[in-house]
Amino acid sequence: MVSKRFTCSGCSLLCDDIIIRSDGLYIDETLGACLKGKERFDQVTAKNRIVSPQIKKNGKLVKVPLTEALDKAIDIIKNSKKPLLYGFSTVNCEAQLKGIELAKAINGFIDSNSVICQGKVLNSSKKTGITMITISEIINKADLLILWGANAAESIPRLLNKVLFSRGKFRMTGREIKTLIVIDPVKTASFGVMGVRDVALQIETGKDIDLIRILKEECCKANSIPDTGVAGIDKDDLKRLLLHLTGAENGVIFVGQGLLRPQSNEDVVKELLELVQLINVKQQKGRMSIMMLGGHYNMAGFDHVALSTYGKNHSLEFSNNQLVETSETIVSKIEKEDFDCSIIVGTDPISHFPSKLSKKLLKRPIILIDNKASATSYTADITLPSAITGIECGGLVYRIDHVPIELKKILNPPSGVYNDEEILNKLLEALIKV
Repeated sequence: MVSKRFTCSGCSLLCDDIIIRSDGLYIDETLGACLKGKERFDQVTAKNRIVSPQIKKNGKLVKVPLTEALDKAIDIIKNSKKPLLYGFSTVNCEAQLKGIELAKAINGFIDSNSVICQGKVLNSSKKTGITMITISEIINKADLLILWGANAAESIPRLLNKVLFSRGKFRMTGREIKTLIVIDPVKTASFGVMGVRDVALQIETGKDIDLIRILKEECCKANSIPDTGVAGIDKDDLKRLLLHLTGAENGVIFVGQGLLRPQSNEDVVKELLELVQLINVKQQKGRMSIMMLGGHYNMAGFDHVALSTYGKNHSLEFSNNQLVETSETIVSKIEKEDFDCSIIVGTDPISHFPSKLSKKLLKRPIILIDNKASATSYTADITLPSAITGIECGGLVYRIDHVPIELKKILNPPSGVYNDEEILNKLLEALIKV
């Protein structure tokens, strides 16, 4: 039995200090992982693990040989004129690149989970610019952490442990000089880690943009905060917030899904980025940065792969095997039913999408590539089992702060189970021959 350190692919933090004890066949013990990480490693032998290809026959899922499942998938894609590819946030960059190659070869439309998450921030930053920061910089230099619409304590469990409670290389002290501000309409678990010097701001739902605009005005013009406060936050707390924003040496705003929720106006993100730029112009001794809290461990990877290959971070549409301009996204494509089959890789849209979108997705054949059972696997026409990236295969991924990390293989996958890149390549090679 050998114990070694490995990187955990349980979430986008990609902790590299997890000790795995293994005999090469099974994982005997996991040390240092959070609940999400533990669940990831336990997936190897979990009851909901998919290890056999499945095809829906007469309304029921039936286990079949891999060759039969691949032939059926190839037949569906071959007869499709508007294939849709979606997911790719829980696979390595090599598989993401192969997915884009497949989309190009079959004149499809490909999108990742990022389009409804951190992709919104990246899109807005094209107009405003963005100041980003790494995990190491936060640990070593930050004195202000702001969770805005982000419940980091539960969504990325070890994040606050790393950036809030650890001592920095360039500071003699740690938690005692770091201020945590939580801005959220819901009193989440993240409120529970706050100390006496921290600031808890329970904002009114949907009023984030009102708060941002007042802060922008105050940055340029003194005494513009109304006596009645803004968005359920009183005047004194607003002044404390502004004082921290403009006085921090190294601050970071963690942008969570709460700020990116669909009911929010898109201007929220744009105006937040403009606020950060205003603060940095006025800053004399430090800077304010942005970090996007994407949950899937390689959500940022697809943005990098797509940008490096086609200059666009998501929503790639191909015609005549060439990229074409489009304003469509995965959501608009499904809403308009502008597709005739879907290839879902490493995600569960049937559970995650609103029911009206899920119902439309189910009207067309679904080919799923994944390693665990889900609402999508139970309703898919074809399911192709895949190896677990970061355990049964390695590859390049991008951490939450857009730093590239190389995952290492720990175990061999079950017999007859291939990794995502290999499965996509099998489909691609077969379709090119046709």
